[in-house]
Amino acid sequence: MIPQRIFCTHVSQHTLSWTDVFPVFTEEMVEEYERMATQAEKSELETFHGVEKVFNAQDQPHIVSVSLFWKHVRESDPNLPEPTRELMMNAKQLGLVRRFSPWETYVEPLLYHVPSLRAQYPGVVFRVYLAQDLEFLIPDLVEAGCEVYWMKSSSIRLVPGSLWRYLPFEELGKVITMADSDLMKDVPEFIARTEAMANANLGAWRVPLASDFGPEGKVRYLPFLGCHSGMQGGWPVRHLLDAFTWHCRSGRMPTSVNLPGGGQSLIEQAHWPDYGFEEWFLTAVMYPRVAGSGVLTFLQPTDQSVFLPLDIEYVTWANSNSEIFY
Repeated sequence: MIPQRIFCTHVSQHTLSWTDVFPVFTEEMVEEYERMATQAEKSELETFHGVEKVFNAQDQPHIVSVSLFWKHVRESDPNLPEPTRELMMNAKQLGLVRRFSPWETYVEPLLYHVPSLRAQYPGVVFRVYLAQDLEFLIPDLVEAGCEVYWMKSSSIRLVPGSLWRYLPFEELGKVITMADSDLMKDVPEFIARTEAMANANLGAWRVPLASDFGPEGKVRYLPFLGCHSGMQGGWPVRHLLDAFTWHCRSGRMPTSVNLPGGGQSLIEQAHWPDYGFEEWFLTAVMYPRVAGSGVLTFLQPTDQSVFLPLDIEYVTWANSNSEIFY
C-alpha cells in the first residue's frame, strides 16, 4: 500500500504532495510487468539480479549488506578489462581508473575491518554480493568472515551491481544495514542507527541528499542515500526490482518531477544503467512503500532544499511515529 497525501498549500492553492511531485512506481506497474514481460526478458533479469551460489552462509538477525564489483559507473565510460587480482591492485598505475584504486578503496576495507567487526557484533552477518567476474576474491572474503553471495552477473556499469545490496530487504524478521565497502570504518555508526530504528519500531532509517538541482538543471534530490540507510526486512524486493528495471529499460517509467510552482524537470539519477540508478530505485519504489511503516531521518543542520519540506511532510503524515534528528 502506497500512502498518497493531498493537501492544500497557502501559497499556490494547488494540491501538492510528494506523490504529486515525484513519480511513484505503482502496483499497477508491477502487474503490467507480470502481464507483458516476455520469458526472455525475465530470464535476462535473472542474469542481472540472480545469485549463483552462497559461500560461508550465516544466520543472524542483522545483515550488513554491501556490493562488490569492478566497473566504471557511467554508461559513457569505456569497458574495463577482465579483472584479475593483479589488475585491481595496479589499476591506478596502469591508468585504468582516474580516482580510486579498486583494491585499496573497496577490497581491502572488507578484508581489514570485517574480522574485528564480527568480534564486536556477534549478532551481525557481513554479507558481500560479489560480481561473477570477481570469483577469485571468494577465498579472501570467506577467510575474513564475510558471507558471500556470488552473483550471476558481473554488473554492466553502476547497475545492476549496486542494486544487489538491497536484496536482503526480502528477508522477513531481519534488519538490514546498507553500506559501501569503502565505508566499513563507519559501519558501527550505521549499525547503531539500524538498531535505533528497530527499537523505535520503525521501518527504515535514511539520510536524504538535500541537493535540488545538478549542473544540467536536472532534479538531484534523493530521499534515501543508498550507503546511509537501513530497513526492516519483509519486502518483495527482487520482484519489485525486476519489474522496475523492465519498466525503466523499456521507457515506461516516468522520469521527471512536477516542480512546485509549475513546470517539469528530468531526474538526474533516472537512467539505467548509469550513475545514481540504484538510488532512483529507492526513491521511486521503496520510499513510497516504507513511508507508511515509519522512517527515522537524519539531517544535517545546514540542509536546505525546496523538496525537503515536502519530503518531511509526507513521511510524517504517512506514519506519525516517524522521527527526525539533526
